[in-house]
Amino acid sequence: MIKILDEYMQLRNFSPKTKRIYQYYNLKFGEFINKSPREVTHKDIRNYLLYLISKQKSSSTINLVHNALNLYYGTILRKRVKDIPFQKRKQAIKPIASREQIVNMINQTKNLKHKLVISLLYSTGLRVSELIKLKVEHLNFKKKLVFVKGGKGNKDRFTIVSELLTFQIQDYLKTRPYQSDFLFASRQGHITARTVQEIVKQASRKVNLKLSPHCLRHSFATHLTDQGTKIEFIGELLGHKDIRTTRQYQRLSTNHLEQIENPYDQLIG
Repeated sequence: MIKILDEYMQLRNFSPKTKRIYQYYNLKFGEFINKSPREVTHKDIRNYLLYLISKQKSSSTINLVHNALNLYYGTILRKRVKDIPFQKRKQAIKPIASREQIVNMINQTKNLKHKLVISLLYSTGLRVSELIKLKVEHLNFKKKLVFVKGGKGNKDRFTIVSELLTFQIQDYLKTRPYQSDFLFASRQGHITARTVQEIVKQASRKVNLKLSPHCLRHSFATHLTDQGTKIEFIGELLGHKDIRTTRQYQRLSTNHLEQIENPYDQLIG
């Protein structure tokens, strides 16, 4: 099973991360159902998804499993699975940090490398997986642009970077301990996603917050929305395939709501 699935994903040029996830969920399903792939039925897949729901797995996880099983059983083995409905995703408000909170996080961080990690996540809107693989050659200091090579969906794109930050990066490059093509180098090549998560976690704790690296990406997009940046441009910077994904940041921005005069104030006045 895994060999056929892997070959198909290679032909489709799926990212290494997607391949690992799809293989993992297909293996977990195989262990659960204990049947050969050819014997698996529409009802087996439906029951497994209902089992995951009973275990209170998130809608995003269940939909990811659904996609993984659809690819193998629906697309490759051509079984009838397309009519199994996907979970409706919860429209939860994503946590964001204010500009002041981000400034406090950066100021409270003494390590220059850690300071730059936090600053770049916010200044560029990069995903963690994109930040750790960022190479020095992909930074255009003159144009204040960052080239993101092979981002999510294996897509290349450009995003912006702060002019002030470009000077700080150039200073950092003169003093960093490891000389490497990667901006944030380590003995193994580049720092890990876990390292970035820990840097942000520790920095946010110092200012009594609980933020993840992805919160800084959300904050970047929301603050651009507050500034009146066109939603299409924000989607391009973030590498969104669907503009509907970007429109969530219009919902996170409260600037327009703050300008509405409350009718109760008219009663008191």
